[in-house]
Amino acid sequence: LDKETLELARKEGPVAAYEKLVQQGVLQSSEHQERILHMLSAIYHSMVGKGTVKGLYLHGSVGSGKSMMMDLFYACVSHHIGQGRCHRMHFHEFMHMVHRMMHQVKGGDSKHRPVELVAKRLVNEMGTLLCFDEMAITTIQDCCLLAPLFQSMWEAGIVTIMTSNRAPEELYAGGLNRHMFLPPFVSALRGSCRVVPLMLEIDYRKEQVARSGVAAERVFAEGSAAEGFAEEWWQKATGGAEKKRVPFMGGYGRTLDIVAHDGVALTSFEEMCKKSRSVEDFHSLCNTYHTVILNDIPALEPEQHNEARRFTNLIDASYEAHTRLIACFRVPLEEVLKGLTGLRDVGEDEVGAVAGCGDGDTSSSSSGVLEAVARMKAAMKRGPTNAEVMSSVFPGRPPILSDLGASTGEVKDIDIWKQSVEEGDLMAPPQVSKRWDDRRRSSQFSWESSDPTAEQQTIKGVFVAAVASLKETGFASARTLSRLTEMQSNAYLNEWAHKRGIKSPGPASSSSSE
Repeated sequence: LDKETLELARKEGPVAAYEKLVQQGVLQSSEHQERILHMLSAIYHSMVGKGTVKGLYLHGSVGSGKSMMMDLFYACVSHHIGQGRCHRMHFHEFMHMVHRMMHQVKGGDSKHRPVELVAKRLVNEMGTLLCFDEMAITTIQDCCLLAPLFQSMWEAGIVTIMTSNRAPEELYAGGLNRHMFLPPFVSALRGSCRVVPLMLEIDYRKEQVARSGVAAERVFAEGSAAEGFAEEWWQKATGGAEKKRVPFMGGYGRTLDIVAHDGVALTSFEEMCKKSRSVEDFHSLCNTYHTVILNDIPALEPEQHNEARRFTNLIDASYEAHTRLIACFRVPLEEVLKGLTGLRDVGEDEVGAVAGCGDGDTSSSSSGVLEAVARMKAAMKRGPTNAEVMSSVFPGRPPILSDLGASTGEVKDIDIWKQSVEEGDLMAPPQVSKRWDDRRRSSQFSWESSDPTAEQQTIKGVFVAAVASLKETGFASARTLSRLTEMQSNAYLNEWAHKRGIKSPGPASSSSSE
């Protein structure tokens, strides 16, 4: 935002700022975005006026403007309530902070659970407003923490604005013990935030690139043009400095090393994505260096799903930190993640029956992952019209005992396993009747082959989790492709120069020490 627009935003709110940016040609008008901005404007005026406020959970398609609208709202409200009382961060960063706090309080106050102590600390330190970009749940650790953590924050009056590619009920799909820990969080979320979808076919990041143009001094190179590109940029960005490996602080206090000089880092896909690197390592890297030169990026397929997740996490961290990415691709950009983006659209019917047969399955867990990869890949090639063929090749799941509780009026199977938030005892295990449990055990084979609450150490549990993880990789890949398209544009590089304090977006520009 320029100075004039920023002043308007602070005075009149997000809608006025949005209209100004549309008039300037910076943004493209959208009635769907305007509708959501009016909601954010109502939250803005309520917070400025000290009124009662309900948060917002905004989910939708890649490149639909979710992050832009949240950032516009944040720029408006942070001026009034103060930077120390509001925070805007990637959800990965927030959860990293939570786990670090959990580690610090571990073994301390025995009267309270660590999550309760962390929630109390967050309420005291985070202030009034928290804005989260890219809300996602990928681990059981995060899933079981969210309900008590956010419930405490919402009860204390913290307002949350969140963006996500998924609706609340679709978070952590197929995850371990999801049915036990997600329902309380979703219930609390819907009670404290307005949930709004934004599903658009247009990708505004690509539209922005079309308007601002790709930077004349290219930051991406593909195919044969990538040969020597990284070296050329190193020479220009560092003034021909000697390549020396220097240490930097990674996630959780780990010390890592990388070739770097004066804010510029030189690395490769193999070093970043084929080795054990965490999301926290990537955030630390991108906050430490204003320019990252990433060499030798290949085309990725479902078999490289681990490397793909690291790559998408690295691009997310680069984008969030406004890092200038110099990238060398072996293939055209649109083909780098082409083999993965289709994973998000593969349905359960196309994948086929769950692999494994309960507690008697002695196969290694890796075979469940390999089976999931093979079936997801086959489903993408085959397309959604041949589900009947899949059902004949892979036998259907044994039916769940549909009469459990049906004649007695008892609650349905899945409801038995939901914990009650109203009772306030999130530590208590799910309760079932002896009669219900006896009937479950009486047909264990059928139950274990199809029940989502079954033990997940077996092959079938690994298979289900792997399918869910691969679908999440598909969502992340689509987002990454959209962001990479934007990161080579004039608009992004000008923003990089502004955010990082660079005099000009040219490769030879210098910056203050970071």
